[in-house]
Amino acid sequence: MPLNVYAWQQPLFRSLLGNREKLPHALLLKGKSGTGKLHFAQSLARALLCESPRMDGSACLSCTACNWFDHGIHPDFRLLEPEIDENGKKAAQITIDQVRSLVSFMNMTTHRNGYRIVLIHPADAMNVHSANALLKTLEEPHGKTLFVLVTHKQQALLPTISSRCRIISMPFPRREEALAWLKEKGIAGSFLAESGNAPLAALDLAGRDRTLLDHVLEKLGNPASLDAVELAEICQKTPLPEFISWLQKWCHDLASQAFAGKIRYFPALSDRINAVSGRADKIELLKLIRKLSQAQRISSHPVNARLFIEELVLNYRNMAGR
Repeated sequence: MPLNVYAWQQPLFRSLLGNREKLPHALLLKGKSGTGKLHFAQSLARALLCESPRMDGSACLSCTACNWFDHGIHPDFRLLEPEIDENGKKAAQITIDQVRSLVSFMNMTTHRNGYRIVLIHPADAMNVHSANALLKTLEEPHGKTLFVLVTHKQQALLPTISSRCRIISMPFPRREEALAWLKEKGIAGSFLAESGNAPLAALDLAGRDRTLLDHVLEKLGNPASLDAVELAEICQKTPLPEFISWLQKWCHDLASQAFAGKIRYFPALSDRINAVSGRADKIELLKLIRKLSQAQRISSHPVNARLFIEELVLNYRNMAGR
């Protein structure tokens, strides 16, 4: 199989390539973050654009089209994703101008009389205006065109976008399969638990500096002495979605321990989680989990990060610091 098609994805990959003549004009690949959806989409595009595919339909990796693709210059392929500014910061959204830029691409004749492919990642980064701008093209694609939309937040897409695609639920690796893959990379299995059993996310976690996260978890584990102002000051430069995710995982473990006797994300901290869970107000804990979910949805909007974090930490302390 081609590079970046993981073991848990291969049956689906073979199935799609085995029916390439029956592919619709748009695919929506949905599934959990950190499981390789983008890599799958890129490998699918490369295989469909390849001029000398192998017997199983995968890319040969050596023809002109494959070389063009691997160097990011294939004339019949476009990747649409949030732009990066001069400071290296990625935008939160795919803009309407980016979608409109596809018009000239869609009107061009393909260079090899094959597929014209547009990969949109993450599709949920389109706002209402850019999504509406895409609708007409999705309804009336030109020639042999394939749109591949990738998302782990299908609920954030306009229903009219989803309805025009064949929706594919991307396969999720079995825990043993994910652990074996991480072991090959020399990564400890503890990262898999913290990532929610998403192996690529676990690989990313293993490569990060954990100093701040460990500090935050230590403070959350001692809610009675937790200083919300101090923690907000320390964490204010951390990307807000990332901080909220830490708090979400911790609170999920508190609730899971309280109601099911299980810990999902931080099993190494089971003693502290058990202690905090036993004292926490269970009703307030569930309310906080809902509030964190709402906070995550607006976390990419312009907000005062320090005050935002301070409020969430205060809510946590009031719930758990009894």
